[in-house]
Amino acid sequence: MTRDTGSSAVSGRAFPESLRGPGQEPALPPSLSRCADAARARGEPVAASASRYSRFLLLEVPGPWGSSALDDRNLGAPVARALARAAADAKANVLLIRRPGRQRPAAGGAGAGSAGHVPRAWALADITPAAERVLWGSWDSPDDLLRLDLTAALPDAAADSGPQRVALICTNGKRDQCCALRGRPVAETLAAVPGWDSWESTHLGGHRFAATVMLLPTGDMFGWLDQRTAVAAVERFDAGQFLLSHYRGRAGQPLPAQAALHAAAVRLGDSRRHAFRLVEIRQAAVAESDDAERWEVLVSHRAERGTEVTYLVTVARGTPSPALLSCSDESPKAEARYAAISVTRAG
Repeated sequence: MTRDTGSSAVSGRAFPESLRGPGQEPALPPSLSRCADAARARGEPVAASASRYSRFLLLEVPGPWGSSALDDRNLGAPVARALARAAADAKANVLLIRRPGRQRPAAGGAGAGSAGHVPRAWALADITPAAERVLWGSWDSPDDLLRLDLTAALPDAAADSGPQRVALICTNGKRDQCCALRGRPVAETLAAVPGWDSWESTHLGGHRFAATVMLLPTGDMFGWLDQRTAVAAVERFDAGQFLLSHYRGRAGQPLPAQAALHAAAVRLGDSRRHAFRLVEIRQAAVAESDDAERWEVLVSHRAERGTEVTYLVTVARGTPSPALLSCSDESPKAEARYAAISVTRAG
């Protein structure tokens, strides 16, 4: 095996500065009160930060949102609790969605279904590679949602039920101010992009990467977007490319795999969406003196000329210094991050 080096994104000699342990990270200016600004000042990488979920239940709720998608104000306590249990059993994430722009009040509240009420949309998205589809329906009363089977396989006919190119933009201001301030302009801009069905959504994960976007049904996620880069990310996606500088990873993939695939794409200078695939991931043995967990990830790269080469990417888990990860945090927190430390051509 030979080792490829020279990429600014991959270093075989040291764990990335932004992912080192406590006491090794410079103090931030007190003026950086917004979590997204502070994360950028820390040099925190956006890669390998996509959601762990591979199934999502989307519920149209136009009215004001709380800090949690399943609070009592929109669905009523019994339905909210039942949906929370069903989602946990299905390993699914429940998101509230609404159209970008000025919102009308939620009609009927928890007792929706009164005369004149307009049905709201629900959607169940499965982003696993074998599925990649969104099933759409409508609901009048919160009780209607109790009939949804969050574990059922989505039929092929799901593609006929509604849009299959969906852009979700987190604008959940009650959860984090950065999501609202940065997300809403992006949502309104993406709503004008042809071919995409755009919705504001509740928490997608990673407030400090606002504005954040997830594209369905693939589950590809992007962060630190503004109006210009959001359009660029979607247009490049449509052209079969990732905007790697803003690419968080694909939801549902293990974080070490997200880090490895991103590092391989940067190292080889290939941003094509289908150029890389995950072959295998395994935790690597480390010396007793090395307290960092490591993974060995095999990644296959298909070049434009059709040849295929496998790379071994070594990924390390690091815990940065505690920081305010959300605008609403009252005390600093430390969240483990993953970064590639070497890319090796196999064979």
